[in-house]
Amino acid sequence: MTARVNVIMTVRDGQKYLPETLDSLTNQTFSDYELVVVNNGSTDGTGDILARYAKTDCRIRIIDVPSSEHGTFTQGIDRALRAATAPLVAVNDGDDVSMPTRLARQVAMFDGDSALALVGCWFDYVDAAGHCMANYTTPTDHADLIDLYQYRSPLAHSGVMYRRETALAAGGYDEQFAFASDVALQIRIAARGGRLAAVPATLVQIRQHPAQTSLMPGDAYRRHLEPLQVRKMASRLPGVSVGAGWKGMIAREKLTIKCAIALWQSGRWGASLTMAVTSVFVAAVSVIRMIIPRALRHLQSGEL
Repeated sequence: MTARVNVIMTVRDGQKYLPETLDSLTNQTFSDYELVVVNNGSTDGTGDILARYAKTDCRIRIIDVPSSEHGTFTQGIDRALRAATAPLVAVNDGDDVSMPTRLARQVAMFDGDSALALVGCWFDYVDAAGHCMANYTTPTDHADLIDLYQYRSPLAHSGVMYRRETALAAGGYDEQFAFASDVALQIRIAARGGRLAAVPATLVQIRQHPAQTSLMPGDAYRRHLEPLQVRKMASRLPGVSVGAGWKGMIAREKLTIKCAIALWQSGRWGASLTMAVTSVFVAAVSVIRMIIPRALRHLQSGEL
């Protein structure tokens, strides 16, 4: 019988934090779920830990990827999504911890509103030892969340639950993104008309530590480019307020400047100058697009 919820996870060499993560799922007050884990080429004790838990919990399904064939985080989580069969999918990274009522409260929101496509929650940032560093509270309604996407990412990946068919229709996790595929998917779901919401409670601890994928060193240009790409995607969402539109434009310009600097520092001077010039042009067009419609509305109302 198909579970009501699939919790999906991709993990590679995650033995240090994985037991605590799995325990947090085992202790959920909502029990009608199946955990789909992609063991993405682990070479430490991750496989043994997963096998031990699966032996005592039939709700755990493991997809092993040989170390010689391991993919990126995006490839791993997309593989887990496409292996899911439940109508609702919750994400839980292998180093993050869900509070006992997390699944229950998110399922309840879906049950109460058939139009919802994705539900997030508030969350804590914790350090490697599990000590709270900051609490993040996000708006709970769709319009405010859409505004926030213009200049930052309001929902933690490990704190979201979404309708599987909606996520697949939006294309799943896009491999062009190394670390921003989760935000891109959230925005694409909204772009297709899906309503977003968040539970006004801290239901997840997001662990910050040097070994996690999002903190690994890489091409500085790429690390600014991906947020820029998702901010551009978000700028095309319907219903963005004027104030959020301006903040979004400023955020995109800052990221563009950082991209141009990174290109210059890597010796790609032509590309750097091209990006800088293009940025000025795009900013001018954005300003015009925001000002002219407002001016026309004022004229039509007789205010000018």
